[in-house]
Amino acid sequence: MAEPSPTAMPTLRQLLARAHLRLILFAVLMAGLTLTVTGVTVIRGYAARNLTLIAQTVAYTVEPALLFEDVDAARRGIATVAASESVRSVELHDRDGRLIAAWNRPDRGMAGNLSRIVDALFWPSPVRVPVHHGPVVVAEVQVFGDAGGLGRYILSGVATALACLGLTIVATQLLARRLQRDVTGPLAHIAQVAHAVRTDRQFDRRVPVAGIHEVDQFARDFNALLDELDEWHTGILNENRILERQATRDPLTGLGNRAMFERELAATMAQADAGDTSFAVIYVDVNRFKQVNDSHGHDAGDVMLIVIAARLRMALRPGDMAFRLGGDEFALILAAGATRSEADQMSAQIGTSMTQPIMLPSGVSIRSSLSIGSALYPQDSVDPRALLRHADAAMYAAKARSDGRN
Repeated sequence: MAEPSPTAMPTLRQLLARAHLRLILFAVLMAGLTLTVTGVTVIRGYAARNLTLIAQTVAYTVEPALLFEDVDAARRGIATVAASESVRSVELHDRDGRLIAAWNRPDRGMAGNLSRIVDALFWPSPVRVPVHHGPVVVAEVQVFGDAGGLGRYILSGVATALACLGLTIVATQLLARRLQRDVTGPLAHIAQVAHAVRTDRQFDRRVPVAGIHEVDQFARDFNALLDELDEWHTGILNENRILERQATRDPLTGLGNRAMFERELAATMAQADAGDTSFAVIYVDVNRFKQVNDSHGHDAGDVMLIVIAARLRMALRPGDMAFRLGGDEFALILAAGATRSEADQMSAQIGTSMTQPIMLPSGVSIRSSLSIGSALYPQDSVDPRALLRHADAAMYAAKARSDGRN
């Protein structure tokens, strides 16, 4: 199963902003809903008691008109009481349920239709109060409530809730910016530094201090860890350089060893092929080295090898390389572009450098000579093994010709 890409994953700021927004919205909605329901319930209770009082007032008002059978007076009395109250309609019925008189609030168009729907929702049945004449019930007053006040209260509650939601969104944005500055910003910086250290090995990067104690402590510990990683990385690099030198350098003379010679030979061949040019390989063997070891000791032989290596290094041109292959055998690789005449000149220069005597630890001064052979790439061979055999054969041929004296 493929892991989600980093770009598809939400950021910490987004998660915190969403969580705070949802929490605040839920709190505002619950508070608004609770206050609205509670308010509507309380107001409806007061309105129900008010309708009962209105119905009783209407009953007292119309009683005389009913005794004198004056319907117009009853209508005027009902209108006088109901017009200024939250009443939608009032009906006056006799003992047999026949309608005697009625009053209805004037229609208000679309608002009236909506009001009737709300009225039917909050006042599904009228408030009924009997009209007494002494102990006898002569009629019944039915009062239907008007939910306009409740509607206005609900609308004001909705408007207040919307205003609170707007303020909530603004507060959430401000909180998100604060989180960005104090929490997610420093954490993102830490992530950037960690990425730079991991991918680019930038161990010198550090995280600045933060404004929150926990985040600041985390940043300080992270910087301390980077200090340790920097020291560890520097130590590893130094150890690698030492190990590489030990693996590619002759410990006695400091010249490249056989492994380095083979690697550089392959690289020089590739360079010569790319530039369609030539280069030379020179083999050097120390004459009568075994006699020096036997006569003067191994310390004298080591001094002799060190001096010969130094003289070979002094003869090198820019781009040339010298190696100790083992024992008393040395090799040189002349830089790409070298010709056979340059190889011969280098061989002669090296041979001339050995005319100077070598002072041994015992105080004895001796003279040494070298047997030198060279091969030219690609004229002598394009195969590295064959090229080395050619140079080795030329060296032994020189040793045989000079009988080791030059």
